[in-house]
Amino acid sequence: MKKMFTRGVAAVLIAGLLGACSSKETDQEDFSKLVFSSIKDIATSRREGPRPKAEVTADMLAQTTTAALQVNPESRGGSDFLRRIAVRDDSSLGTVEIWKSSDNAQIFLRNGVVVGSRGIGGDIIAADANVTVRSLQKRANSGGIRTYVISDGDVTTTDYQFRCTIRNLGGEKISIVNQIIKTDHLREDCVSTQSGQASVQNDYWVQSGTGLVRKSRQWLGPRTGYFELILLKN
Repeated sequence: MKKMFTRGVAAVLIAGLLGACSSKETDQEDFSKLVFSSIKDIATSRREGPRPKAEVTADMLAQTTTAALQVNPESRGGSDFLRRIAVRDDSSLGTVEIWKSSDNAQIFLRNGVVVGSRGIGGDIIAADANVTVRSLQKRANSGGIRTYVISDGDVTTTDYQFRCTIRNLGGEKISIVNQIIKTDHLREDCVSTQSGQASVQNDYWVQSGTGLVRKSRQWLGPRTGYFELILLKN
């Protein structure tokens, strides 16, 4: 799992989600050359600092025939691209989607809100995000308690509890590849109810009409930090 987000993004892009988007071998070869070339240019233009995010072009998105989620880890840099492998309803609020990377790492989203991860390191084993999901569905200001059970990296886990306030910051247009999307920007400020634990701030951009979380910046734990998640195609 720790291989996720440390591999060259081009290899992940081709071997994983986007490399399988074309049904023709020649198309895959051409696409591979395009991506490797663009990533190489970006990498050689920056000699230090975190690796840059992968820039998805309109042509790349047009060749993508399946649901695609771009994940950009802030602390590690780089990007990975995940495909949706399952959707399920459970006894809790909303629907859970399981997104998988090319090296089998997984992120669980409940209506766009991260409620679990596997194979990243310091994984979210479980999370209660119902108060957040309700606020995003209604685009409403609200608040409540959020909880996480997070792996310590061995056989132990730590429980985290936050008191959160969610505010609708108003309408905002965002750009995803070649699309301008109207959204409501909601911000979630969370303060730990336990001493010695840091505060958390999550941001969500919810598409007008569809209610989809098209972009977000979410905390995945103290070891992992924040990920930017962009729903390229649903």
